[in-house]
Amino acid sequence: MSQRKAPVQARGRQSIDDLLSATQRVLVRDGPSALTTPAIAKEAGVSVGALYHFFPNKESLILALYETKLGEIRAIVETPIIATGDWRADIGGWLRAIKAKEAEIGYGLALNEAMDHFPSLEAVTRRHQSAQAAGIAQQFKALGSPWPDNALFDLALYAYFLNSAAWLYWAYAGEELPQAVDRLVATATALVAPAFEGGAPPTRKLAKPAG
Repeated sequence: MSQRKAPVQARGRQSIDDLLSATQRVLVRDGPSALTTPAIAKEAGVSVGALYHFFPNKESLILALYETKLGEIRAIVETPIIATGDWRADIGGWLRAIKAKEAEIGYGLALNEAMDHFPSLEAVTRRHQSAQAAGIAQQFKALGSPWPDNALFDLALYAYFLNSAAWLYWAYAGEELPQAVDRLVATATALVAPAFEGGAPPTRKLAKPAG
């Protein structure tokens, strides 16, 4: 279920932002199982009735929060890379910027793990995966890879799930470790090297962007 109504005034937009921020704080501090509309309203300093003015239930709140955070991440993924002529350095810097943005907006393990408690997030995740891979593939193409679009999308999708492995590493470690970013950069550049250094694209049936 989606947000009840979209605000047209700045005050309404601020109320939405405050509720989403409160949702994230409760989620990070207390976990997905503690996410209730009374808890969110209390955290935001408003009545439950005021919360219901904008959101019909907690599922719509977590969905709006999730979509907002993923949209912010896609924006940095799709920001054109300034090519320096060294694709390894360009991709490495771009990946570090993405991870820094994730940390800045608070896209942490708690939000990622909320998917287990809110099945409605799965459809959003699938759309995000396809959109993210398409954006990554476009970056590879802009940096000069001669591979065809479907091969770049397939490679980008693989790189996307490689990034997801960093989440698992952090989950087991219990914290976000800097060396995970270093390892991600090293592994990702090795993964995509054939697309920039004369490797032949795969000949098997490839994934295609959704839509």
